[in-house]
Amino acid sequence: MKKELKRKAIIGGSLSLSALLFACGGGGGGGDTTTGVTPYATVSGTVSASSNTAAGVVSAAGINVNGVDVAYIAAMGIENGKLVYTADDIDSNGNFDLNLKTGLDYAFILFDSSRNPVFFVNGTTGNAISVNSSGSVTITLVDTNGDGTPDAAQVAQTQGSVSVVSNPDLEDDPNDPDYYPESIEGIDYGGSPNPDYDEDGDGYFDGVEDNDNDNYVDGKEDSNNNGIPDVYEDEDSDGLPNYLDDSDGDGYYDHIDEDDSDYYRYEMKGNVSNIDTTNYTFDFTYNNTTYTVSVTPQTVCEIYDAYYTGYECINRIKDNDYIELKTSDDINATTNITAVKFELENYDDDDNYTYNTRYEVYGTVTEIDTGTQSFQFYYNNRYYTVTVDNNTKCEYNDMYYYGADCLMYLSPGNYIELKTYDNIFEYTEITAVEIEKKKFEIYGMISAYDDTNNTITFRWNNTDYTGLITETTKCEINDRYYYGADCFTAMTTGAYYEIKTYDNIYDGNTDTITIYELELED
Repeated sequence: MKKELKRKAIIGGSLSLSALLFACGGGGGGGDTTTGVTPYATVSGTVSASSNTAAGVVSAAGINVNGVDVAYIAAMGIENGKLVYTADDIDSNGNFDLNLKTGLDYAFILFDSSRNPVFFVNGTTGNAISVNSSGSVTITLVDTNGDGTPDAAQVAQTQGSVSVVSNPDLEDDPNDPDYYPESIEGIDYGGSPNPDYDEDGDGYFDGVEDNDNDNYVDGKEDSNNNGIPDVYEDEDSDGLPNYLDDSDGDGYYDHIDEDDSDYYRYEMKGNVSNIDTTNYTFDFTYNNTTYTVSVTPQTVCEIYDAYYTGYECINRIKDNDYIELKTSDDINATTNITAVKFELENYDDDDNYTYNTRYEVYGTVTEIDTGTQSFQFYYNNRYYTVTVDNNTKCEYNDMYYYGADCLMYLSPGNYIELKTYDNIFEYTEITAVEIEKKKFEIYGMISAYDDTNNTITFRWNNTDYTGLITETTKCEINDRYYYGADCFTAMTTGAYYEIKTYDNIYDGNTDTITIYELELED
């Protein structure tokens, strides 16, 4: 990979990149942080229907009035230009409670059981709720046109130090009635291409999602019960919540910086097919097995050195792309897996070519046919016919060759690294992009040599082998260099030599190798 420093988002637990900025002081009063005084307050409340609306029907999802159901509530504010929020589900009695930072104004938004916004909550004296300490409010669904169906939500303070105020920064533009304040829709500090209220880009407000399936909305998570949502703890006490930390100062927040915190068990390379942008899945072929891969809001992808999260990832790939995929699922037990991360790269570095799909495999050359400019290649218990064309590049003994010249210096038994565009899991006839001979270095004792047939007999690993000396073999004996047949003039038996070969002597399938370098060891 050209770029050494990779980026990724932290996976695992509840991670909503744009949620409540609890730990950032200043702005809007900031709250009193002196001993014994908490900068956070609990605002509880109840949602009910007004008398001029059909009676509210209590349901497991919250409150339902004439088909309009209300299941979640969120409070959104702005501090130092950054989004702060929290959320809660509305219980079967219409009750909720929100943990808010004091000294800020919040817009309240109601969501249905499908997590779609349905009401922007206003009061008779303003559009926002100002929080100075704990208190309670009532939210009433009202029917302004008398058709029996609620079409507005109004809030009123019932007790404590909360009040309804007017805040122009938290208004919902009547010409764009999407229930989100316009100023909040434009905030993007979270490190992804998406606005902070929908960091994963799935079209839903992050705070009312439950991405870790623990039955708590992500804007409510507080595993240590200290009143601060988990992902906004200030663990290093630097005055910034964790999601705004940049500990190495590289311009990337730590939550998208490279570390060892992405929890995956398997890392594979394979081809993409059958992309389903409706169900957010694609097929992935690896090692002759096709997996159905699900993309979730927590999935992170790196596409040509750009980073995306969630469902946006599936829009960034196409059929036949060759990707590196990471998953925490057991690929030996199931073919339905979830992507933790996947990566699609451009290879445009020192190799002087650019492409986005390739395989890199290691195997043995078994036959060479210079007439068809091809050779037989054995990999993973399978034989391939590999064609060499004018674009093929080869590296042998630190020398580079191209096209048909690659075959001149290739021999049966050579163990090579082969790179190809072609899908080796579908085809056995492929074209080589790059070939590199792999070197093996061993130490053995020469017991005999035959200068007529240009061979030596040596013992290594308790086995006798025959070594072929060619005209290009280089020998270093007693600090002098010899080549080819001249090696025999200085060679002695009973001595240990360092023997270098391109043939795979470790696989146990051959007792004869070609030697490209021989050195007498002291």
